[in-house]
Amino acid sequence: MRPRFKKVLLVSLLSVGLSACSKKEEPPAPPPEPVAEAESEAEPEAEPDPDDVRIEGDHLTIDRMIHFALDSDEILDDSTEILDHIAQVLKNHKELVTLHVVGHTDESGDHDHNEELSDRRAAAVVKALRDRDVTLEIDSRGAGETEPLCEEDTDDCHEKNRRVEFLVETE
Repeated sequence: MRPRFKKVLLVSLLSVGLSACSKKEEPPAPPPEPVAEAESEAEPEAEPDPDDVRIEGDHLTIDRMIHFALDSDEILDDSTEILDHIAQVLKNHKELVTLHVVGHTDESGDHDHNEELSDRRAAAVVKALRDRDVTLEIDSRGAGETEPLCEEDTDDCHEKNRRVEFLVETE
C-alpha cells in the first residue's frame, strides 16, 4: 500500500471509530412538571360569615348596635368587633356592589343637629369600613330622627331609634 493511501485509510478508520465511541444523542428530556404556586401567592380562602351579621333581602342585619360617644361621631371601642364582622361579610359577598349606610338618631335635640349628627355618624362608619379594606361602592346619609322604629317616649324606644342601617344592592 502506498503511504498516502494508508494515511487516508487510517484517518477514515479513526473517524468511524470515534463516531462509534462517541456518546449517542439522547432524546430531549420531557418538560418539567408544573410547580404548584407557593401558598403565600395563592388567594387566601375567605373566612366564614360571622353569626352576628347577615344579609337579609336588601339589608345587612346586625345583632349588636354600633355605639358612639355622646353627641359625637366617635365610634366607641366596644363596636370594633361588630365592624370587623360587617367588613368580613361585605368582603365575602362579591355579589354586593353598593352599600348605603344610613345614620339615625332619636328625637331628643334639635332637628338640624340630629340630621347633621346622624350624617357624621354614617360617614364615620363608612370610614371604619374603608379602614378595614372594604372596597365596594359605599355611600352614606343621615336621616336624623325622621325614620323612627319606635315612637314611644321611653329609654328603650330612644335606644332603638339611635342606629345605623345598612342597605345593600347586588349585581
